[in-house]
Amino acid sequence: MSIDAIKRVLLIAYYYPPFPMIGALRPHGLRKYLPEHGWDVLVLTTRLESSRDDRSVIETDYRDILSQWKKRLGFSSSRGLHDQLGLPVSSSPNRRLLHTRVIDAAKVLITYPDSMKGWVPFASKILPRLASTNKIDAIISTSPPISCHMIGAKAKQITGAPWIADFRDLWVRDPVMNLLMTRILKTSDELVTVSPALAKRLEEAYPERPTSCITNGFDDSDFLAHSSSLTKRFSITHTGRMYEGKRDPSSLLSVVRELADTGEVRRDDIDLRFYGPIDPFLPAMVHRFGLEDICEIHESVPRTEALALQARSQLLLLLEWGVPGEQGIFTGKLFEYLGSKRPILSVGQDPGIASILKETSAGTQTSNLEELRRYIRNAYLEFKRNGFVSYLGKDQEISKYNHSEMAARFAGELNRLTKRATCEQSIAIEH
Repeated sequence: MSIDAIKRVLLIAYYYPPFPMIGALRPHGLRKYLPEHGWDVLVLTTRLESSRDDRSVIETDYRDILSQWKKRLGFSSSRGLHDQLGLPVSSSPNRRLLHTRVIDAAKVLITYPDSMKGWVPFASKILPRLASTNKIDAIISTSPPISCHMIGAKAKQITGAPWIADFRDLWVRDPVMNLLMTRILKTSDELVTVSPALAKRLEEAYPERPTSCITNGFDDSDFLAHSSSLTKRFSITHTGRMYEGKRDPSSLLSVVRELADTGEVRRDDIDLRFYGPIDPFLPAMVHRFGLEDICEIHESVPRTEALALQARSQLLLLLEWGVPGEQGIFTGKLFEYLGSKRPILSVGQDPGIASILKETSAGTQTSNLEELRRYIRNAYLEFKRNGFVSYLGKDQEISKYNHSEMAARFAGELNRLTKRATCEQSIAIEH
C-alpha cells in the first residue's frame, strides 16, 4: 500500500497515557485499535515530565493558568486554597460552604472556558507543521477539556479534513458556554458522545450536526495478568476522583453505619476502600459517620495497582453522577469495572447505567436507601457463607464494550465522513 493510500486521523487529546486519568483511556483505545480498522493515528497531546517514546505522539508545551494565578497571589501552586488559608470544608458534598463557593467561582472566572486553556496556543502553533508533514484525512478531538475542541476547530480550518468532536462528558448548562460551543463547533462534521442521554442533549442543542453515541470501553489486555484471589474481608472498593457535589458516598456510609450498629455486619469484617485524589469533604464525612475504622482513604495509585485492587475486591463501588437532570454520565470507570469482572454496586438512578448492568449481569443499581441496605446485607451474608461474593457477568455481552469494538464504531464514522468529503470534492471539480 502506498503512503498516499494510508488513511490517517489526527487525534487531539489533552489526557493521554501515561497521564493518570480515566479520561486518557478512550483516546488510548482509539490509538491502539483504530489501525486494526484501517486508520493510522497521529496523537496531539501535552508534554509530560517523562517524554513518551512514540513517534506517532506529538507533544507540546502547556501553561497551567491556575498555578500561575496562585503564584501571583502568593500561594503555593501545589496545595489547595482551603489548606493554605486554613478554611474548613463541609462534610457533605451537597452543602458547600460560602467560602468554598467563592473559591470555586473565582476558579471558573480565571480559567474560563476550562482550566486547560493554556494548552491551546501551543497546540495551535504546531498544527501548520503537522499538516505540511503529514497527510491528515480526518480529525478527532475528544473532551473534556473543551480546549481540545478549540484546537480541533483550528485543525479543521488548516487541513479542511472532516472533524469529529467527541464528548466524553458535556459542559455545564449555561448560556455563555452554549454560545461559545456554538461558535467552536460550527465547522464540525459530526458530534459523538458516550451515552444515548447525552446524544439527545447534543441533538437538541445542535440539530444541524449529525450526532452519534459511541460508549466508552475497556482494554481486554489490561486485565489478563491479575490474580483471582479475593480479599479476606468484605471489601467495597472505589477508585477514581469523587468530585464534590457530583459523586456522593453518604448513602453508602449511612447504610454501613446502620448495619454495623445493628450487628448485621461486623465492623472487623468490612473494608470500604477509596483510592484517588482526596477531596477534602470525604475524610470529614467519614468522621461524621464514625467509620474511621472501616474506611480506608488513599491517594491515587498507579493504574496497574488500581486494576489489581479492583480485581481482588468483593464489590466495586460506582457512584453515579449526582447532579439533578444530568443523566447519561457513563464514565470510563463503569467500563473499567466491567473489565475487572467483579460485582458492581452502583448507587444512583441513571436508567442507562441500569440497562448496561442488567444487559451484562455485571452488577446491580440501587436507587434508594432500602435497596442499598438490602443489597449490602445480602452480599455480606453470601460472603460470610461462601467466603466471596459471586460474580455473574456475561462475557459475551461485556465484550461489546471493549476498546476494539469502540474503535470499530469510530472507524465506521470516519469512513463515512471521508467518503462523503471525497464525493463532495469530485462534484465540485466537475462543476
